[in-house]
Amino acid sequence: MSEYQYHEWQTLERPLTADEQNAVDELSSHIDVTANQAIVTYRWSDFRHDPLEVLAKYFDAYLYFANWGTRRLAFRFPKGLVDAVAIDTSYCDEDYLHIKTIGDVHILEFEMYEDGGYVEWIEERGLLSTLARLRDDIIQGDHRALYLFWLHVMDVESRGYEEEDKDNPDGLFYDPEPPLPVGLKQLSPSLMTLIDFFEIDPFLVSAAAERSLSPSPSNQPDFASLIARLTRQECDEFLLKIVNAEPGVVATLCKRLLSFKHSKPDVRTDSRTFGELLDTAEKIRQAKTRRQAEARRRKHIAEMQELAKQEAQTWQEVEHLIQSGYTAQNYDSATVLLSKLHQLAEFQEKQASFDTKLGTLVKKYKSRSALMRRWKKMGWV
Repeated sequence: MSEYQYHEWQTLERPLTADEQNAVDELSSHIDVTANQAIVTYRWSDFRHDPLEVLAKYFDAYLYFANWGTRRLAFRFPKGLVDAVAIDTSYCDEDYLHIKTIGDVHILEFEMYEDGGYVEWIEERGLLSTLARLRDDIIQGDHRALYLFWLHVMDVESRGYEEEDKDNPDGLFYDPEPPLPVGLKQLSPSLMTLIDFFEIDPFLVSAAAERSLSPSPSNQPDFASLIARLTRQECDEFLLKIVNAEPGVVATLCKRLLSFKHSKPDVRTDSRTFGELLDTAEKIRQAKTRRQAEARRRKHIAEMQELAKQEAQTWQEVEHLIQSGYTAQNYDSATVLLSKLHQLAEFQEKQASFDTKLGTLVKKYKSRSALMRRWKKMGWV
């Protein structure tokens, strides 16, 4: 399999100027550039620039995927839009989630590496457009994406641990969860896409969501009333910045309006350890397995009860298919029906009756080698 790499950048607040488009276009001979997007793919080479530097200079969001398993998602924030120190302290680590300063902007990067060879194909086009909405969430103080990625990082880190490591009070399993955001029971399409893209364990997500509060109506901003609280000078300044397409101005305005609410996102203070989350996730997983097994059992019983009503006709149909011609299709269909009759015999505990009827068919059609090969494979002859 050949190597494949996909890079995509997007602007979210203003289009690139003509000069900026030309500058981005010169970064690679493989790149496609528009006023709002740049995409470059490689099969035998590499992008020769730091993609985060490109993000910091020209764009607001960045996505990367390589078919050997590396996945990256990054956002650009003008300074002042996010609390970089709080994000770094609560959610970041050395290997997977970073927030750093490049020039006068912050770059937040989610990064994951996959061990063990090549991974399945991902349809990248259109993916960043959905994931990019998480940037606005983070600006507005919604840290669900950060929390979910913390879960995934801890899950990945724990996979190399032995069972006895869970009892080490200084180990990973005793690490407390970061501030638990509201709304983990009601995930947006962007968050669901994040879970799919980084393959975050859905059972861990369900475990975390058990204590996550639902958003209260007071958390939904009424921007119309908040705008009325801006001073005349602030209104003029924001309007001028918007007309001049100044980067980050819309997000800055939203943050200023939300500051009037004098409220912080609801978070729970009774944090759990990662080990407790893992245990809860396993209980949820086992409960789902039991439900699925019970559903399969009920379905099997219903199918067997229905087949029992048509058992005689089904035996006749098996022989009719065999007699109808020496075709692979007929033999396959007869074998499928016979397999169902075998299941019915086990369900009714009438294996001896099945064996007698099968023996009669084998004796009658033993010269049909193609049919016998199928039945031998099933273990009937």
